Amino acid sequence: MKNLTALIEQLQAKVQQLTLQFAAFSDKKIYAKFDRTLFSEDFESGQFYFDQIQHTLAQIAGLKETEIPQIQFFSEKLLAQCTALSDAINQHNGRKTAPTAKIPSQREKLKHELNQLPPRERLVRYYEALQALNEKINELEDKRNTAHNEQQKAGYQHQIDITLPRRKRCLEAIEVLEEYLSFKEN
Repeated sequence: MKNLTALIEQLQAKVQQLTLQFAAFSDKKIYAKFDRTLFSEDFESGQFYFDQIQHTLAQIAGLKETEIPQIQFFSEKLLAQCTALSDAINQHNGRKTAPTAKIPSQREKLKHELNQLPPRERLVRYYEALQALNEKINELEDKRNTAHNEQQKAGYQHQIDITLPRRKRCLEAIEVLEEYLSFKEN
């Protein structure tokens, strides 16, 4: 238990340092788009993001020392949250020291390739993505329902909460594309 306590204390110190360093931004809106695995919303106040970081820290504190994969996952998530928020605030604040050329991520490349497809092929891909998201949600719900403790249930519910908006956006994209194809045929 000593190792986990030491880790939690180190992480609390990092979070406290970040909170103090950027306290002036707690009531200001942060104009940044974050990965949904890190933060649930974009363009929120600094306090919103600080609260989400605190929530992740609380999740780590609620784990047992034997739950090593969960500890590792949430610790990495917490550090990624702190880095992403710090980068967003620094960029917003104009502190970025050297301009960097934007290198498209693998996700952006795939999105670009998908958008280059003809509408019918894109619609097929959207339906494939919808099916994959539905399967993921069903799998997570099954895991949540068979989880042995509340921490696991909360973890699975969190993943479901992240996946549902993705499914909604996918459905909206399908609807828009189907309307476009219908309009184009008439």
